[in-house]
Amino acid sequence: MNRREVVKRATFLLGGAITFSGFGACEMFNQVSESESKSIASQELLIAEIADTIIPDTKEVPGAKAAGLGPFIVMMMQDCYTADVQKDFADGLMKVDAVSKGKYNKSFISLTLNEREEIFKLFKAEVQTQIDAKENPSQFFPLIYELTCLGYYTSEIGATKALNYVHIPGKYEACIPLQPGQKAWAT
Repeated sequence: MNRREVVKRATFLLGGAITFSGFGACEMFNQVSESESKSIASQELLIAEIADTIIPDTKEVPGAKAAGLGPFIVMMMQDCYTADVQKDFADGLMKVDAVSKGKYNKSFISLTLNEREEIFKLFKAEVQTQIDAKENPSQFFPLIYELTCLGYYTSEIGATKALNYVHIPGKYEACIPLQPGQKAWAT
């Protein structure tokens, strides 16, 4: 018996009175097939490269790949999102690779940072066109961007190197002006 099955049974034994929709536990009523779950896990390298395109390495700060966002995003997708969202996410991953192969005759992983950014611009324009036409755009890019930022800025690298971090902060001050070029605070 896996963890997901134990949680389902425990919830039903306790009467199911607790609502978990904010935590993604509504997926227990919306079954995720093993193939959908595995298709996202098999794309971990592609996910890591997309996240690293969103937050690349700089001279001072390591990027998303160094923070281990590939496994983090896979875990979040498998544990916190419904089957519909996972399917949309998996379709978005396949589309990213298909567009990069169509435009550059290479997989997304093999592209340079500038070529990856061009692919992102194409998707941004497509989403804007769908919004202008009052269509329902794919949630893939907003979701991967959100998970990348969440994972990165809550990771040790993001909190300590990309942001100002004080292990034991002093008193709380609601408003502190930042100097030009100063990092935002993690604590």
